[in-house]
Amino acid sequence: MTLLSILSDLIVDAPIWTWGVAGAFAVGFTLLRYAVGTDGPRKVWLRWGLGIVRLFVLGVLCFLLLEPILRTLTQEVERSTMLFVHDGTSSQWVGEDSTARRLALTEWALHAPDVFIENGYEIESFIFGTQLSSLDHTESLRTEVDGSTTSGTSTVTMNLPRTDIGAAIEELNDKFSHRNIAGVIFTTDGLSNRGLDPEFGTQFLEVPHFFVGTGDTTSIRDVLVDQILYNEVAYLGNDFPIETIIKARGYKGSSVKTSLYVNGELVDEVVWSVNSELDAEKIRFQVPANKAGTEKIKIVSRLVGETARENQASEATLSNNSKIVYVEILESKRRILIVADSPHPDIAALKNAILSNKHQVVEVVWANDIDRDILPTHEILILHNLPKADSPLPGLVAEKIASNTPILFIGGAETDFAQLPIERTGIISEQSNLQESVEASLNTGFSLFKTPDAMEPLLMSLPPLSTALGKVRASNSLEVMLYQRLISLKTEWPLWAFNRDASGRRSGVILGDGLWRWRMEDYLRNDNFDVFDGMINNSIQYLSSRDDVRRFRISAPTILDEDERLKFSAQVYDASLNPTTDVEISLTLFDKDRKEFDYSFSTTSHHYTLNCGRLYPGEYSWISNCILDGKLYEESGDIIIKALKIEMSSIPANHSLLMRLSDKNGGQYLGPLSSIDVNSEKWSDLVFANVRKRDILHEFTERLDLIRYELILWILLGAFTLEWVVRRRQGGY
Repeated sequence: MTLLSILSDLIVDAPIWTWGVAGAFAVGFTLLRYAVGTDGPRKVWLRWGLGIVRLFVLGVLCFLLLEPILRTLTQEVERSTMLFVHDGTSSQWVGEDSTARRLALTEWALHAPDVFIENGYEIESFIFGTQLSSLDHTESLRTEVDGSTTSGTSTVTMNLPRTDIGAAIEELNDKFSHRNIAGVIFTTDGLSNRGLDPEFGTQFLEVPHFFVGTGDTTSIRDVLVDQILYNEVAYLGNDFPIETIIKARGYKGSSVKTSLYVNGELVDEVVWSVNSELDAEKIRFQVPANKAGTEKIKIVSRLVGETARENQASEATLSNNSKIVYVEILESKRRILIVADSPHPDIAALKNAILSNKHQVVEVVWANDIDRDILPTHEILILHNLPKADSPLPGLVAEKIASNTPILFIGGAETDFAQLPIERTGIISEQSNLQESVEASLNTGFSLFKTPDAMEPLLMSLPPLSTALGKVRASNSLEVMLYQRLISLKTEWPLWAFNRDASGRRSGVILGDGLWRWRMEDYLRNDNFDVFDGMINNSIQYLSSRDDVRRFRISAPTILDEDERLKFSAQVYDASLNPTTDVEISLTLFDKDRKEFDYSFSTTSHHYTLNCGRLYPGEYSWISNCILDGKLYEESGDIIIKALKIEMSSIPANHSLLMRLSDKNGGQYLGPLSSIDVNSEKWSDLVFANVRKRDILHEFTERLDLIRYELILWILLGAFTLEWVVRRRQGGY
């Protein structure tokens, strides 16, 4: 905005008679001192001078008592703004003449804004992949693909791994919906591989949108590994399938060899023929899981035969001829058994939540059908609405409760918790057979595990659970996660809690049924089940875990995509296993060449965090240590950063989408950006003809009580001091 002018005036909203009283007061006290009094200075001119000072001070004080207000009117002009948005992903450089297209984009991004600035527009520039980032249009751009680089004094790299055009459009709308925007100029190839379809369901700014096309719109000759279909987890001793889809464009009559490598060793390969100009082949491999850990699976496809060398030279890019995925080989899954009295919607909600964790399996049996052979094969037992007052617990379940098996008790109004041993449930129930509805409130002091971040705001909107009417008292060993809330009255009665008895046996209790409504509400609010599923799975994880007495613990991911940030968290405990942050933790990261990168953790409340940012694809290892009570503690691990090659597709640029989007939003498709000879002025003229340039005048009025200005206080104090000093030197009082 441009500051136009500042106007100020005084407002005194006081009756006329108060002005007279104030003036009479100031004049009267001045005359009383210097016209009637006899102890003032003898020199006439000095008496007059001091009288004027006294009159000024008293006059200003009386004026301030009338509560004058200083009103300031500021006028600012908001000029029309043109938004430049540039696709920062690497799909634009696939195909022929990529160097010319890189230079053309750099030329357009650097010089097109100048034309608009000369015509009185404000300019804001952005670059996007999956989200918007501000871009100074005076910076050079660097575009890198397959090691080829075009740059000046650049700071921005145009090789982001994913494209989400819809998210960029939505974010512009969020940022600028209340700004004076004349139009938006998008530069993109029209290929989006993440998020919503930009043509449907995307909220645009209500201004003309103009599109400049990048990328290669011609049919590109290429062989690529299009997809790898696989399970992220497999189990030791089994064979797991790897299915891949290979596409070949423009190589009819040629042969393609597809090879499977596991941890760098060739396991299998298939040769197939390309029968059309655009052909696809689905190939299925079986891979044995011989050892636990993370397996590196690489699929490589390449042309073979007499003309293979010539054909490979004509490919648009070789970087998409291979793709790597990682499969985690586990020794076994966590097995969970749900024993229920009868069918209930909660059972399905619990089962789906448990199965959202790929490391768990779940089985459901009815209390009347339980078999002795099934119980020992499960690590965790969940009882739903058992026992009831008219039906005692099955003997096999009672035996399981008496054992060391972790158990989660879930029951509503029909459940008789009095039949269950207090040392396992941790509650003393004084409930009746009547039913009531209770809501949940979070115990902010709960610390057994980290609750989902979005849980607390969700709790306020969750429907109530059905429970038995009455009071529930918690034993000293009970750790409460959620308390019962009766309408607006918060209680200290547990709703969702965990118990650990003197023998170290762990159990949990949920005093209510209707959990399926919570899962549905989670989806309605957040478009996913993450909060509810997290609550269930965190509870199961706690119940199944053994006590960790390590004083130094680090949590780190094992596999990340290249566009994700690598984050660590750590905890340090004193000799009493209380968390402390009084020590320093260092971490060293090693790449595959053993090059070292040193980091230090920062502290937040009772734990440590470290954000290493985004790393290049590859395999890394890390070692972290700290010195606690004079002893060195050390943790280590491995991390795999997966390369994303979804931008290396041979799909031609989709400029027809850009034409439809521009027509839909009152703009125009300006044309393809294919050579260095970019006619910025011609395209700018097309934009000027379709946008409405207007300047908006903003007026801001500020009102401030004059008595709040400190300068007036210091002036009055100075005048009073001057008068008093002079009178004292002249013998007055």
